[in-house]
Amino acid sequence: MASSRRAARGPFPSALPVLVLALSVSACLSHPPRLVPPAGGAEAVEGFGSAAVSGAAAAIKGKFGFVFRRPGRGRIEAVDPLGRTVFVVVFRDDRAWFVLPDRKIYAEDGAAVMMERFLGVALRPDEALELLSGAWGAAAAPGTAADAAWTVERDDQGRPVRGVRGEFSLAVRTFFPGAGVPREIAVEGPGVTGRVKVLKLGFNPAERPEAFATPFVGVFAAKTWDEILELLDR
Repeated sequence: MASSRRAARGPFPSALPVLVLALSVSACLSHPPRLVPPAGGAEAVEGFGSAAVSGAAAAIKGKFGFVFRRPGRGRIEAVDPLGRTVFVVVFRDDRAWFVLPDRKIYAEDGAAVMMERFLGVALRPDEALELLSGAWGAAAAPGTAADAAWTVERDDQGRPVRGVRGEFSLAVRTFFPGAGVPREIAVEGPGVTGRVKVLKLGFNPAERPEAFATPFVGVFAAKTWDEILELLDR
């Protein structure tokens, strides 16, 4: 996710505090911390991770900050090796916006569609929250049709280790010490392969509505996804 450009100022919110914290504290902990989700379940997760995914719909390699909060909200902020914002994806109300702040452009689409472009697998923000908090498969995310739900397999400790939906699968390779919180997840599907590693994770952070705001709409130029890809290829 390298870039020589800095994020634009103005209508675009600044980087999430978690991003700064994650970069300064350590994206590569030699001894992962013990993580235990709240007894009543997590309403939000926030952290820092890395991804290496390649496929027809997704091709990404690098580090990113993230926050997911019920209902249906999320934000992913990709950074280059110097910690500068490369792109941002904002999720809200089953919609998503892919933003290139330095170019002052964005593209809008469905939340699951945009997640597939980032991860290679279509996930709604609430599904991502459940997966990352170790509650995957406990219940279908609100608004999820029965045939769109994940079939989740568990190990002998009751931890979710693999989920299948159609031809796509997510498999947990390693867990944080504690209560079944995934640390490394393999992504597989038709023409898609890769992995996501969670480097730092926290539960139920203080709410920051500005993280899910879209002040760039009407200020930045709206583009189609094909136009975004064309610009990125230049």
